[in-house]
Amino acid sequence: MKTKKILFLSFAAVAMLFSSCKTDEPLSGVTLDQATLSVAERETATLVATNQPKGAAGVVVWSTSNAAIATVAGGVVTGVKKGTANIVATVGAFTATCAVTVTESTDFSPSLTGTEYYPIILDGVTAKALGTKIKADLRPDEANKFLYIWDQTYTSRIPSGPNFYGQVESWVSLTVGTVGWSGAGFCVKTVGNETALASLKAVTDNPEKYYLHIGIKSKENTTHAIIMGGQTEIKFAIGSAGFVDGNATYPALADFTRDGEWREIEIPMTTIKNMGLTYSNFATNPNIFAFLSGGVAGRTIDLDAVFIYKKQ
Repeated sequence: MKTKKILFLSFAAVAMLFSSCKTDEPLSGVTLDQATLSVAERETATLVATNQPKGAAGVVVWSTSNAAIATVAGGVVTGVKKGTANIVATVGAFTATCAVTVTESTDFSPSLTGTEYYPIILDGVTAKALGTKIKADLRPDEANKFLYIWDQTYTSRIPSGPNFYGQVESWVSLTVGTVGWSGAGFCVKTVGNETALASLKAVTDNPEKYYLHIGIKSKENTTHAIIMGGQTEIKFAIGSAGFVDGNATYPALADFTRDGEWREIEIPMTTIKNMGLTYSNFATNPNIFAFLSGGVAGRTIDLDAVFIYKKQ
């Protein structure tokens, strides 16, 4: 009899526990466990919504004020791009909001998980690790592919410290000279590189999963112009505003945090193709990737990990 009594009490306790999770009271609101949240790009964090009173019936519907900054599914928030967005939990007529700040990620390893690579600037260790994923190597070889500094408008600096991927290898580090302008370009000769150039055709034929990747660092508020050549040239800017080149202004497509640390820029090749770039045909000896940094003497540019790649 004693054993039966204990079992009976246990079943009664369980019944009380389950009954306490539900209520017949009408829904009066919804709350979130966090009013503010910080998440890095490509990382996730979870929000928990609770109906009020606890146990009141009602299905939570999640939404974001800006899917380009942060997305949400089932309360799981994913950082997309640096910025701010509001994540909203809605139950019936009631809502609760969490202000989300997405910070720049310093984990650059996802950019090495693609399926195809066309490197322009890339260290030897990383290139070796990519192996057969490299479909065309566009890096200078001093035979048919070159980095030209135009009219000696930049001077070289000696890089120090780790590069974009943490390797102790050099990168492109230049200082603007005193002639009032600057320019440099990665020229790929059309003779001797027929196979490499032909392989780029896939990028602009079907650009949806391809991206231009740029590793860059600076503490200066300098706007740089980027020029990409194929059959024709297209020009855009990296900075908070467009790049003014005489009577022309190139639109700004991206910017980065100016804290002297390596930062990552990724621009969809769909955007670049829509500006007019095609790789179906090539001008003679095109500048696959070139850049300008204005005419202020002493300004610098540090570039690494410049490549076109296809994401999974």
